[in-house]
Amino acid sequence: MTKVLVPEPAGLCSAQAYNHAMERKIFWMVFTVLGLLADFLLPLWWGLAATIPALFAAWWVAYRSEWF
Repeated sequence: MTKVLVPEPAGLCSAQAYNHAMERKIFWMVFTVLGLLADFLLPLWWGLAATIPALFAAWWVAYRSEWF
């Protein structure tokens, strides 16, 4: 399901502004946790390679999962 944000004449309503801000916070928190786990649990090159799947997972959790 794709989210469609339609700006209102006076800008974003408070619920949409809250949702956007919360999605951004959730994205960075999940990405940070997954990145730190990869850095500490995996060897250096595997940890660096795990950054891309961590980025995708964080994006999915924050923006596509509809949990927030």
